[in-house]
Amino acid sequence: MAFALVLVGFVFTPAELVSTGAGSGRFSMAGFQLLASFIQVLIFAAPLAFFAAAMAEWRGINEWIYYALVGLLIAGVGFLAQYVSELQGAPTIVNNYAFTAFMTGGFVAGMVYWLVAGRSAAERRRAAEAEAAAQSAAAKAAAASRRAPGPVT
Repeated sequence: MAFALVLVGFVFTPAELVSTGAGSGRFSMAGFQLLASFIQVLIFAAPLAFFAAAMAEWRGINEWIYYALVGLLIAGVGFLAQYVSELQGAPTIVNNYAFTAFMTGGFVAGMVYWLVAGRSAAERRRAAEAEAAAQSAAAKAAAASRRAPGPVT
């Protein structure tokens, strides 16, 4: 959602939306564009983002740079996919403004995920490992107490 919001922010700038000449038509166009962008992001970027998030959770990665770089990488893949799908002779997406919009959106999306869930990835892993170690120690203690010889009579 953050990526789609940034892309729409590059198309419909906040200054344009708050200007006196902007009517409700601009807001409805921006809302429709946000919905359409969100659906496209969900279809194409979500599987890659899910894989990256699962890998980070599994490995306990909680550094912001990982999530920012993954967001940039996914945005770069999306930009290249958009470029490759263009028709020959049609206007191209290859320009600095579009590239900046995609990269900014990827960075913001990565940082939003890090703020929401990524910061605590290592904490959850450490808690799970500590719980597993405690259960293992308790099981070993229980097994040792069963094997302990009774008093000799």
